[in-house]
Order: sequence, then structure tokens, then C-alpha cells
Amino acid sequence: MKSSRSAHRRRFAGLLAIAITLAFASPAVARAACTSEAFTVEGSPLSIELCLTSVTLDPSTSSRIAHVTATTSTANRSATAQLALLLPMGSTAAHAPATIELAPVGLVGTLHLTLHVTPNSASIDSALLTPGAVIVK
Repeated sequence: MKSSRSAHRRRFAGLLAIAITLAFASPAVARAACTSEAFTVEGSPLSIELCLTSVTLDPSTSSRIAHVTATTSTANRSATAQLALLLPMGSTAAHAPATIELAPVGLVGTLHLTLHVTPNSASIDSALLTPGAVIVK
């Protein structure tokens, strides 16, 4: 009787571990609302909207990949980029670098971002504009 109960507990623990992994790895998991930030670049208002679309597991690197849609907008133009951010395993929140070229929205330079990624969102922790190494955030 005791071994049967122990076997059930092991099966339940295994199923629970699989369910937790799928909850954080499945592209079908619903994500929180997008985040947005506003900056001034070259005297022009610039907004960046980040939408976390999925987090998947990459078994070859033992890491997670966060897929983020970044929409950059000025008063006259907007551009969308797809970002794939490599995140470590073992923590729910992580920081990842990202780069966004500003030429598609009519501005000169590149934004180098540090993004804070959680299971439900991506947001900008810091932003540096090059050339010139101008701290934007």
C-alpha cells in the first residue's frame, strides 16, 4: 500500500513539474498588456512600445528565448522590429540587451536598451543613444 501511494506522489510531482514548465514556455500563454516609454531624441518625441509575444525554451542552449515586438514611433513614422532575447533559466525575471535602429523612423542613431523581462511583460530599464553615448533613460 505504501509503495502505491509513493508511486502516485512521484507521478503527481512529475506532472506538476511539466505543467509549470509548459506554463512558462508555451507561446499560447496569454501575456500582459504592452508597455510603452516616451523619449526625446534629436529634439523629436519618440515612443517605444514593447509587447512580449512568447517565451520559449531553447534546449540546445538551456535557456529561454523571449520574443518581443518593438514598435518605435515619431509624429510622422513608425517601425516595428521583432526581438529575440536570450534569457537564463532558473529565474522568472531577467535583463537582456536589445538594439533598435532609428533610421526607419527618420532619426539618426541607434538605441541600445537594457530590457527587464518577466513572464508577463518587457520594459525598458535603461537606454543609451549612439553615436555620442547619450543617456536617454
